[in-house]
This record gives sequence, structure tokens and C-alpha cells, in this order.
Amino acid sequence: MGFTVPDAHLLALHAHEGQVDAQGRDHYLAHLRPVAEALRPYGPDAEMAGVLHDVVEGTRDRPDPARRYDLDRLRALGVPEVVVEAVDAVTRRPGEPYMSGLIRRCAAHPLGRLVALTDNAHALAANAVLARTDPDRARTLREGRYRPARRMLLAAEAADPGCGRRILV
Repeated sequence: MGFTVPDAHLLALHAHEGQVDAQGRDHYLAHLRPVAEALRPYGPDAEMAGVLHDVVEGTRDRPDPARRYDLDRLRALGVPEVVVEAVDAVTRRPGEPYMSGLIRRCAAHPLGRLVALTDNAHALAANAVLARTDPDRARTLREGRYRPARRMLLAAEAADPGCGRRILV
């Protein structure tokens, strides 16, 4: 039997153990699980990509090598190649520009694009919470990052004849 959705959730739990978001909440529970659940209707590869979307970027600086994950390690664990490719598409490289690098790469990969759109929707929802405590920062993120990225991703989705009919989150 191959790598499964429960395997992906367990990997994410282990990889992100101890990581918290800006509000101090567990990263897996507050971010990864909701993104994966939103992707569940698109199938197991989408759910796996959703729960693993931060695993490379989020573990690259871990002092313990056993707690670091890269694309080759994901492949060695049996993660399906389409999921590995999606994780690669949504993983920001050190020093990479956000829109012209990361978002452009996400837009070019059908599953990566879907994960990025779902992650973006989650970020926009979290932005509303941030707006209560830091409205200027929330506005800067929303107007300078999240909405422009969403426009680029949605345009790529609409132009893709194979995926342009998906119901988007």
C-alpha cells in the first residue's frame, strides 16, 4: 500500500511539532489541517498537498536533520510525485520575490495553484482577525500581497483548459 492521506497528516504533525502561528496557535491545527480539509473535495492528492504545503519551507532550518524535510525525502517516503511537485510549486525559495517568483510558480502548476488559492483564502480570513489588532498591517498584507496574488492565481486557473472549471475556494 502506498502513501496515504493519514500518512500525510502524521508526517505534517511530526514535522511541524512545536511550531505556532502569529497568534501562538499550533501550526498544524490552526493552518495545515483547515487548508487540507478545504482541499478534501478535490481528492486525496489535493488533501495531501494541502497538509504538506509548508513542510519543506517550515523545516529547512530545523537543527535536527531528522526533523528536516526536502523534496527528495518526501519522494523517499513514498509521497506521490504530483504531491511532491505541488509542494515544490508552493515552497518559497530563500530570497525569492513573492509575486514574480513564488506566486508565478504556483500559478503554473495546477495542483500547486489550487493549494496556493486555498492557502490564500485562509490567509485572507486570518487577515480579518489581524485587522482588529493591527489594521494598518492587515491592510498592507491584504492589498499588497493577498489580493494581488489571488488575482494572478485565479487568472491562471481561468486560463487553464484542464482546470478552469473547478469550483474554487
